[in-house]
Amino acid sequence: MARILLLHSALGLRPAVSDFAERLRDRGHQVEAPDFYEGHVFDDEAEGIAHRDAHPEYFDHVRALAADLPPDTAFAGFSLGSWFAQRLAAKRPEAQAAILLHSAGAPRGDWSGVPVQVHRYAVDPWIEPAEVMALGEAVTASGAAFEDHVTPGRGHLFTDLDGSDADAMATAVTLDRIDLFLR
Repeated sequence: MARILLLHSALGLRPAVSDFAERLRDRGHQVEAPDFYEGHVFDDEAEGIAHRDAHPEYFDHVRALAADLPPDTAFAGFSLGSWFAQRLAAKRPEAQAAILLHSAGAPRGDWSGVPVQVHRYAVDPWIEPAEVMALGEAVTASGAAFEDHVTPGRGHLFTDLDGSDADAMATAVTLDRIDLFLR
């Protein structure tokens, strides 16, 4: 089983993130889901992003958490957390995987050789399909596996079952795909 650092979105450590972590634990994975927002939780994306922007030190906190974990830790995240997970995996070639939920961008430079799995809605206002393609090309050029799972629909955080874009069936399928990818 994998050791996973699961990072929340700009909305904070909402119950849906903790539930997702627990569902991965039920499959035998060791999951850490830290609250790097220090208890702040938001329902509105604009408020969460404003909070993030007011605290540039959050990525330093996440980087320090990752440094204390075994080298083969898998990095996963929801939206903003995916951005962090992708940046961590790009610098840590021994990481088991990067699981990017609701966010993926073109890499900065060569990819580290870490396998990547992306989960997103077909139409997501926060994701540029060309950026996902660029990431996929870089990951496969490094010799690593790349999977891009596109859920039909429009929205953003479909795995946040407390949110307006929630999709319980897509979340269940996503958990199955992550579990298989990490085995």
